[in-house]
Amino acid sequence: MYTTLASTTNYGIPFLIIAVPFGITSLLFIPQQLRNRRLRKNGVETLAVCHERIRRGGTAVEKLNCSFRTADGEEVWALVTAPKPPPWEGEEVPVVFDARKPSSAESAYYLASFGSHVGLVIQLLVALLLVAGAVAGALS
Repeated sequence: MYTTLASTTNYGIPFLIIAVPFGITSLLFIPQQLRNRRLRKNGVETLAVCHERIRRGGTAVEKLNCSFRTADGEEVWALVTAPKPPPWEGEEVPVVFDARKPSSAESAYYLASFGSHVGLVIQLLVALLLVAGAVAGALS
């Protein structure tokens, strides 16, 4: 009886080799996803004043250092993701903050954008790779 290369090769292994690094990467998004979900559900929206525009590795403004006041009158500083187009220093930007921990804040624009769901997309792709690997392994 002759065996061919196709009958002795497990095609699920390449899928798993690709899925493991993506799986580990997708786990890194979980704390941010939980924070964003908590802010969407229980967050308080207010206006913050932009004090500094922060660029990282390029010309685009990625973060804003801003301050806002809570309902108690406490002034809070937070680093939030910049909306497109970013505001200038002194302009107001809507932010959502956690009433229990006001320093946990994020731009309302970011929470409503696709960028806040990138972790979920990567996790779905990992799940798809794992299912494809299991199917390919079962068929070979």
